[in-house]
Amino acid sequence: MTNLSNNIKTHLLLVLATIFWGVTPAFMKVSLLEMNAFTFSTLRLFTALIVSGLLLVFSRSWKKVEKKDWLLFVVIGLFGFFIFQISFPVGVKYTSASISSLIMATLPVNVVLINLLLRSEKISLRTITGIILSIAGITVIILGTKGGISLEGTYTIGVILLIISEVGFAVYTVKSKSLISKYSLYQVMFLVILFSFVPFVFISAKNIISTPFYSVSGIAWTGLIFTGIFGTCIANILWYGGIRHLGSTKTSIYANLPPVFGIIVSFIFLNETLTLLQIAGGFVIMAGVILVNRKNS
Repeated sequence: MTNLSNNIKTHLLLVLATIFWGVTPAFMKVSLLEMNAFTFSTLRLFTALIVSGLLLVFSRSWKKVEKKDWLLFVVIGLFGFFIFQISFPVGVKYTSASISSLIMATLPVNVVLINLLLRSEKISLRTITGIILSIAGITVIILGTKGGISLEGTYTIGVILLIISEVGFAVYTVKSKSLISKYSLYQVMFLVILFSFVPFVFISAKNIISTPFYSVSGIAWTGLIFTGIFGTCIANILWYGGIRHLGSTKTSIYANLPPVFGIIVSFIFLNETLTLLQIAGGFVIMAGVILVNRKNS
């Protein structure tokens, strides 16, 4: 019963993480109207660093890091946050929204390929089927969105950067497993953010210095703080919890849920139209997630 309860809790917390990721773009859009993208990303990471540090202190879960693990922390920090945060926003800028969504949906595929290459997790036919279903669901949602699948505004550099960002996040997802099995989720989160925050400061220092923070509105600051605390820190800690209990492949399928919650939020708060195809796509994605994570009978 305890194992069943823990399993249900893990799935619910992963859904919560995807809700945070699903609403993050709306908050980002508001903040980026008043801040440079590099300034915003650096301050968002700084917020996440402070929160993860406080969680680490209050949990009293710090453990001495083994020498061989320091390099892995650096690698995961660079791939999981630094490279992703650099390439993803620029990639989105130079591709259409529909193409961006399709490329983002490849995360579970990249995780599967890395796990097969490293032979770190067994991949079943059911898992492959579930992943295909989730990508099909994303496609259906895009087809149900105004404009459908479009190449307009898409450039090769944008596609390449988005692929890099998704492969980077896949490496981050797979390689995090060995660290969260030895250290607390809070310690891993703190160190990963730390090793991605430092290079961000160097590349964005000029933008930060030149930003007129006195003119930034409270709404923009709210967007930055929300995405830093919930979209970056809390959501990734919940993501780590999923990797620890379910493995990287089963957890990665949840990465295709944020568009569903993004559409729901847009429908409720922005009065955007919710089409039958979008609803159908959401159900197809959920079917894929359930199929991948269903226990063997």
